[in-house]
Order: sequence, then C-alpha cells, then structure tokens
Amino acid sequence: MIKVALGIETGTLKGKKKIRNYWKAAFNKVPDLHFELKEVTEGVGSIAIYYKSVLGKMAIEVMFFNEGGKVNKVVAHYT
Repeated sequence: MIKVALGIETGTLKGKKKIRNYWKAAFNKVPDLHFELKEVTEGVGSIAIYYKSVLGKMAIEVMFFNEGGKVNKVVAHYT
C-alpha cells in the first residue's frame, strides 16, 4: 500500500515523518478509511494482526518490538 499511496517503489518507510505522511495520504485518498479486525496472534517479540483492509483486501501485519517494548519493524502482506 505504500507504493500505491506514496509511490515509493521499495514499499518501505523509515521515520515518524514518513509514516505520518503515509497516513495523511491514506486519509486524503480514503476519508472514511476503516479496517475490520479478524484476528490477533502473538509470538516472541511480535504480534500479527489479520484484518480486512481497503478495497476489500485482506491483510496481515506483523509488528516486531524492541527491548523497550516499542514497535521497531512492521511487515505487511496484502491479498
């Protein structure tokens, strides 16, 4: 979705400013943006969220936590 929203070919965002711009672009394109949570699973140092995303796409996002308990990496997969 990063490629679609911002045209970033790598599909990768680093830093709060880039993430903020991504969400701003997403809300500008889809003002009534919402997601339907299906399932949340947990692993060692991570969680995976399975949900229905925009355009009817299903998504899984895996969030990895650092030693301070903050998310330091997210990997997203879409149908």
